[in-house]
Amino acid sequence: MSRPKPSASVEGFALIDVLVGLALVGVISSLMIVFLGQARTMMRIQTTTEMQIEADAASRFLETAISGAEPLPLSKSSPENVVYLSGDSARIEFNGVQAIGFRSSALREIAISLGSGDSDGQAGNALAIVQKLRRGSETGKFVDSEPVRLITGVTAVKFEYLDGSAGATSWSASWSAQRRLPSAVRFTISVVRDGATYSSSGFARLDLANTPAQRSN
Repeated sequence: MSRPKPSASVEGFALIDVLVGLALVGVISSLMIVFLGQARTMMRIQTTTEMQIEADAASRFLETAISGAEPLPLSKSSPENVVYLSGDSARIEFNGVQAIGFRSSALREIAISLGSGDSDGQAGNALAIVQKLRRGSETGKFVDSEPVRLITGVTAVKFEYLDGSAGATSWSASWSAQRRLPSAVRFTISVVRDGATYSSSGFARLDLANTPAQRSN
C-alpha cells in the first residue's frame, strides 16, 4: 500500500522580498544618520549656550561687585598715597560689601585677577576673587582668604577705567588715582572650552565715584 506524498512545500524568499527588505534597511539607516546628526548638533548648541551663559554670569557678578566699590583706602595705601581703587588691564582691587552668609554681609577688600585653575594647572587659567578679611577692629590687620574661582578656562581679561573728573571721557588701561574712584569700569572676558572661544563684556558704573564720602580714614 503506497503512502500519500505530503502536500505542503517549503517556499523560499522571492527576489522582490529581498529587495524590499534591503530598501527598508536603507531607509531606516538614513533616518538614523539624520537623527544622530541632529542630536549632535543639538548637543553642540546646548554646550555652546551653557558656556556662554557661564561667561555672562561671571560678567554680571563682576558688574555688581565693582559697581559697589567703596571710597575707602586699600591696605597698601600710605598716608602720602591714599588709593581707593587700584587696577590695570588684568587685575582690579577695591573695597566693597560682600555677602558672608544668609542675609549677612561685611566690608571686604576684594582683588580680582587671573590665576591657575587648579594646583596642577590642568584646568587652565581661572578668573578668581580673593577677599582680604579684617581681623578684629585693628586698622591694617588683614587676612587673605582662599581664591574663589569665578570661571575657568579664561585666556584673557581686560579691564579699562573711565575718569569722569573735570569732564574727562577717555578710558585708560590702569587706575591709581589718589582718593578717587573711577566713574566706570568696563571689561571683557575671553574663555576657551573644548576648542571653542566665548567672550563676554561688562560695564560697571561706580555709584560712589563722586560722593562727598571720599575722604581718607
